[in-house]
Amino acid sequence: MTSVFTQSRVLQSFRALGVVASDVPVVLSRTGFITVATGKSFQVYDTEKLTPVAVSSPLPKKIRALQTVLKHNRTFAAVGRNIHVFSRITETHVLSGHQAPILQLLAVGDVLFSIAEDNTMRIWSTTDLELLETITFEAAFTPTFLLHPSTYLNKVLVGSTQGALQLWNVHTLKCVFAFKGWGSEVTAMAQSPAVDVVAIGLADGRILLHNLKFDTTLMTFSQSKEGRVTSLSFRADDKAPWLASGTTSGSVLLWNLETQRLESTILGAHEAPIASTVFFPNEPLLLTSAGDNALKIWIFDELEARGRLLKSRSGHKAPPTKIRYYGNDVVQKTDGTVCQILSAGQDRAFRLFHTAREQQSTELSQGPLHKKQRLHSSDERKLPPILQFAAMETREKDWSNVVTCHESEVPAYVWTLERKAMGKKVLQQVEGHTTPGSIEHQRRLDSKATAVAISSCGNFALVGSVGGAIFKYNLQSGEKRGSFPTAATPKAKLIRALTMPGASYKSAPDNSMADKHSGSVTGVVVDARNVLVISSSMDHSLKFWDFYTHACIASMDLGSPITHLALHKDNNLIVAACDDFVLRVIDITTRKLVRRFHGHTHWITDVCFSPDARWLLSSSSDGSVRVWDLPTGKCIDFVKFKHAVTSVTMSPTGEFIATTHVGQLGLFLWANRAYFETVFVDSEPSSPVLMGMPVPLSEVDVPLETQVVIAANEVHEVAAEAPAYVSPLDATTSSFVRLSTAPKAMWQSLFQLELIKARNKPVEAPKAPEKAPFFLPTVRKDDVHPTFEAVDAKKTKPQAKKPEEAKKPEEDVVMEGWGDGDDVAWGDDDDDDEVAAPTSRIGKSTGLTTSRSKLASLLLQGAATAPQLGGKGQFALVVAYLQGLSASGVDVELSTLCMGDFDVEGKGHLKLFLDCMLEMLEGRQEFQVVQVYLNRFLKVHEDILVTDADLLAHVAEVHAIQQEGWEHLQRLLHNNLCLVQYFAKMQM
Repeated sequence: MTSVFTQSRVLQSFRALGVVASDVPVVLSRTGFITVATGKSFQVYDTEKLTPVAVSSPLPKKIRALQTVLKHNRTFAAVGRNIHVFSRITETHVLSGHQAPILQLLAVGDVLFSIAEDNTMRIWSTTDLELLETITFEAAFTPTFLLHPSTYLNKVLVGSTQGALQLWNVHTLKCVFAFKGWGSEVTAMAQSPAVDVVAIGLADGRILLHNLKFDTTLMTFSQSKEGRVTSLSFRADDKAPWLASGTTSGSVLLWNLETQRLESTILGAHEAPIASTVFFPNEPLLLTSAGDNALKIWIFDELEARGRLLKSRSGHKAPPTKIRYYGNDVVQKTDGTVCQILSAGQDRAFRLFHTAREQQSTELSQGPLHKKQRLHSSDERKLPPILQFAAMETREKDWSNVVTCHESEVPAYVWTLERKAMGKKVLQQVEGHTTPGSIEHQRRLDSKATAVAISSCGNFALVGSVGGAIFKYNLQSGEKRGSFPTAATPKAKLIRALTMPGASYKSAPDNSMADKHSGSVTGVVVDARNVLVISSSMDHSLKFWDFYTHACIASMDLGSPITHLALHKDNNLIVAACDDFVLRVIDITTRKLVRRFHGHTHWITDVCFSPDARWLLSSSSDGSVRVWDLPTGKCIDFVKFKHAVTSVTMSPTGEFIATTHVGQLGLFLWANRAYFETVFVDSEPSSPVLMGMPVPLSEVDVPLETQVVIAANEVHEVAAEAPAYVSPLDATTSSFVRLSTAPKAMWQSLFQLELIKARNKPVEAPKAPEKAPFFLPTVRKDDVHPTFEAVDAKKTKPQAKKPEEAKKPEEDVVMEGWGDGDDVAWGDDDDDDEVAAPTSRIGKSTGLTTSRSKLASLLLQGAATAPQLGGKGQFALVVAYLQGLSASGVDVELSTLCMGDFDVEGKGHLKLFLDCMLEMLEGRQEFQVVQVYLNRFLKVHEDILVTDADLLAHVAEVHAIQQEGWEHLQRLLHNNLCLVQYFAKMQM
């Protein structure tokens, strides 16, 4: 049975990782925050740690320009022909009116300027968001850049494609002055610290410092070798008169305005054309951004312009193609290690992303390769894109624990995740130069790595080759340890013979290669016990090898080329994705096919198991992701994305699912609904659910003040605007049964109170405290531990007696610490009564007086207020008081209500308590807690209740109401269970 669903059963959008910046210029505010466009949304970074503190909701299209207005806490984002207005990060308005895509935004005071490709400039009010004026330029003037010259009131300088500049008065809507230009497109402008002087960057690489007042060019620089000028910024402090310029090559040039020459160059600052160069006000810091998905801050410690990287944040500059969670040993790794994802991208980078704290994400260094190659280009210093990689955390602190194979690279490379760098060992069969045409050269080409795996012990790496053989290496030493089959590795003497041109394998004594794959190896896995090695190939075969003897144990023909192979080590299941779009699940113990999943209509791009091996996730080149349930053999979820999925992986804890997509730079994280709630799998979906892409999230480890300024306010604003939810149902209706919200452990302990008391009973009797010598007084600081009183030096000295004490007879003076010996030691009972009568603090009572608890007082208070409340709600304070007590506290309160059959007043309290329980049962309030209180009450006062007819009648009345309430609740439960069974089609 198939069904149509409107939302995914499993995937819930959570966040995007590795999305940092774009080719849109950033905005640096005076408050220390950076607003950065990231595709269809924007982020606000804190400059102190470069952590995102706010992220906007996604817009319909890519953002082309940004501006912020601090006065109104507004951000303006140009998207297509419209301007979207955000109050902090909440979208409030959309400004429309342009007939062509918008090129740039400029905010000056309470006015916003926007220029578009239709040769128009519109002026908007940032206060009431109304269109003020529209300026249309002539056909020979195409605007490209806007700048407000400092101290020029109501003036805007406009650059053009033709190279000319125009100074406009936006108040009178007239062109004040037209500058002839320099015959090249104006690509950037910046205001200098000096009035009337601006820097103008051109498409031909020239930079001009021009005086607007006198229309005179003061100096000219040229960066034609680095390409066009993409951005300009002046250093604003008094340390050095520098001008920074961005280039299309990714370098940043620093020009000295005093010497009028190039001071320094930051080569390869970015791996894409520079989008922004912004000097921090009065600080030696330079902020740069580019289309390589990176944001960097450079510091200039010395007067020389040799800047060093202070802090940065970056991601893949080309789409990632392969991702896997690191840390599959959940039993031993329950910390932040299981939040790490290894990612390989088309940008030749191998990165480690942290899903909880993205500032810990980093790129693994290829330093050892850089030292060997000594190349200048950043791309040339990196290995080709990674085809496959394998990681094992068993020996991560001892030696390399990651292995990769690359496009057009024969050897496999090792990495040490502990050091976040490439290892020194290279895994290859043939070392050094080989003569083209020789057998050894052909053997080198046949050993090109196409698949990798690491043994469960972490000591060995297995590398599948294009020739069909699998080679085994020791990870610590990088030495060869045989091959699968054994004959794939010739003996040392034979190797020397094969290096000669024209040599062949005929003279080899062990040249049996019958067990070798006849096609390229596409996958290699090792079981949890290091007993079996399973390999897949394009020759349709799945082979099982003995890990120690390297012998082929069995082989299976799946009837189609195998493109992906994945193993779940706990239950010995492997899945093979084939070119016929079918997923085949095989039990490696019995070597039998246990499941076959049909449904994909395009090439399968990746597969992975869930941590409990109950689910199988597969992605396809048509943009779909399917979730298969292994026990039932059904597809339980079917979703589709606008961009095809290239890789999918699930976290070791089962909380999250990560995906990568064609043309997308980020890693997209999805919450697993089944981890947080129950997912019913009654039927298979018939059509996919179209999913939107998540956006980055703000990180919470920023200072509290920052969160209040940037993030907390919009929460309050949204909460203030959102209407309060009013339930259409009245919980006080008689048909409802309300359960208590008190902690479950608190009221459940009352059932086992005797057991708890017995468990907490001391094993041995408490020891008596140490007695003081008879001549030392003691001081009791508490009721348990007496201590000796310290001797005060002042008390040891004789003190002068007061006049009244001097006149007192000596026999009347009471010695300190001893008291009146005659009255205490020798007086009889009668004398004690007579003496104590006038000075006693305890008054004589004429009858029995008992100590009543607070519960009894609240019961009496509730009974006294019954007439005013109409008999309802009179005992609300009683239940609230009991819920605030611990289990032992409730027991003490109930026990002290009545002291025994002789306590007439206590029996009245018992009757009032039964009235309280009766009221709660009639209103069906705090239902389960009332049952607990009744249970304890009946246990404590059972002897009194059975001997008093009046109390027994009250107990019978409470029992009748309690039984009626339980029958009503039971009917509701049975009704709900029946509906659940019907809709879920389950048998219980």
